[in-house]
Formats: sequence, structure tokens, C-alpha cells
Amino acid sequence: MEIFKRTVLRTLLLFLIGFPIAQGAETPLDRGLRPESSDEIPNVFRDMGVVQRRAMAKGGRFLLSTFGSFDFSDGPFSNYAMNVNPGYAINDFWEIYVSFVPVYFTSPRSIVSYVEQFELVGNKRITLVPSKPLRHIGGELLWAPAYGKDSLGVRNVIRSDTFFKASFAKVTFEGDTGWRYAVGVGKTYFMSKNFGVRVCVNFGRFQDIINEVKEFRTVTLLETGLMVYL
Repeated sequence: MEIFKRTVLRTLLLFLIGFPIAQGAETPLDRGLRPESSDEIPNVFRDMGVVQRRAMAKGGRFLLSTFGSFDFSDGPFSNYAMNVNPGYAINDFWEIYVSFVPVYFTSPRSIVSYVEQFELVGNKRITLVPSKPLRHIGGELLWAPAYGKDSLGVRNVIRSDTFFKASFAKVTFEGDTGWRYAVGVGKTYFMSKNFGVRVCVNFGRFQDIINEVKEFRTVTLLETGLMVYL
């Protein structure tokens, strides 16, 4: 019993002595270290945030977009074009271009030879004669709302943007004219402050002339080429 009393007294004594010491050891919180605004980005992350929001400062710069377009439509003839499009960046998100194709390359698909081998009544044959496109002039409006980074392996990272594009053009054929309209989505990969590589898939309605009949057909175009930022 005596041992139990001593243990209880010793415990109470330690508690009474230690409690004030523990209270005095507390360090008050320095509220002056709190950021002024909850939206403030710490300095260590500031540059990283800029990279994610904007890969390159394009606003106010003149542009030159050069690319080849490859026709994946279901028409009897393929029309490949080489575009040379001068443009201007209104800001970091909007770009306008003059769409110019100085020359087209037209080639028949296998369906042409397949159809022309059939013989009709009177020894006549079906002949598909295209009016070849020579050149076109038009315009493009591009909106690039998203920027980011793409990984090339485990060590290399390339910056890029994602864009949407609307375009129209008046095409000069042999002896006639036609219209082309398209919308597309693509990406630009920035190789440096002055050069980039662009890839775009377009869906549109293109006017063709075959056997002197002008009609619209649905076309899928793949575009790939070089961007120059002046």
C-alpha cells in the first residue's frame, strides 16, 4: 500500500511540473508566412506552369505554313497538293492564313482502269475524263486552345499545341472553277523558336469535275509539313 501511494504522488508531481513547461515550450504560429492570395503560384512551380499554359509566344508574329496534302477520298482520281500558306498570329491562340496551292498532282486510282475495261453495246467503253485542278486560292482560320508537352523516350520532351482549323478555297480547273470547304484537327510540334512540324487531319466537301459533270464529294485529307515563325 505504501508503494502504491508513493507511485501516485510521484506521477502527480511530474504532471504538475511538466505541464507548465510543456505550455511554455509551444511556438506560436507565424501568420505572416501565409501567402497573400490562395491563387498565388510558388516560385518553384511558376516556370512549370507557364510551359503548360503556353508553349511558345506567337502573338504578333508572321507565319509561313508549308505542307503537302494527301487525298483519302473515295473518288476515282487522287489530287495531291503542295500548300504555301503565309499567315499571321493574331495572338497566342488565333492564326489566319492565305491558303495558296500553286500546283496539283492528279493520278487515277485502280477503279478507273477497272471500269474502262468493260465493253458496252456497240463496242463502246466507259471513259472517265477528269478536269484536272491547276491551283487554288483561299483562306484558313486556326484556333489553338491547348498547349502541352509530349515525351520522346525517357529523356526528351517536345512542346506542342493542339488546334482546330476551318478552311475554304476556290479551285481553278482546266476550263472551269470549283469550291472546297474543310474542317480539321491537328498538332504543331515546336522544334525551336522559329521552326515547327505540323500534322493535321481534315474532313470536307470538295468539288470535282469528271466527264464535264461538276459535283461535290466527301474528302479526308492528311496534311503534314513545316511551320516557320518569323
